[in-house]
Amino acid sequence: MNGPDLTEAANRLGLEGLQAFPHTDRPRILATISALFLGFQQRDADMLTDVYTSDADWVNAFGSVKKGAAGIVEYLRGLFADANFNDGELVAPPHSTIRQLTDGVALVSTHLQVARQGLVGGGFIPLRDNHSLHVLQRQHDGHWRVVSEMYMDARTDRSYANHS
Repeated sequence: MNGPDLTEAANRLGLEGLQAFPHTDRPRILATISALFLGFQQRDADMLTDVYTSDADWVNAFGSVKKGAAGIVEYLRGLFADANFNDGELVAPPHSTIRQLTDGVALVSTHLQVARQGLVGGGFIPLRDNHSLHVLQRQHDGHWRVVSEMYMDARTDRSYANHS
């Protein structure tokens, strides 16, 4: 994949900033981000087996902490099968920005909103305003993998008067 095809694929994912990376890195970065986003969208944990490194760390918005690709993917396999997780509806396509931190490290910041995600015991979250950070690192084989990932939900209650 090159030039216009690569740009089109990044646009479909809602990913801005890929053009700032060297041409040789773009397809591999896009392959990892595509697998990550499509795996979540399609609720297919098998798509994520090559996304994370063996020592990756992962924290979701509810405080679940996982370590390593195998543990993360196994947790996501259960999450993707959960009716509460699947009850929610994406309000709009995710929007992501990628930026290069060093020659071999990139940060992907993603924002999405999910309406009416179910809760254990009944009820639902009216609107999850979710932000996530995905730290990608170029591996020795040239592929880019997620080494750290953290999700958080914006809260509507305030502890600081100038909270935006």
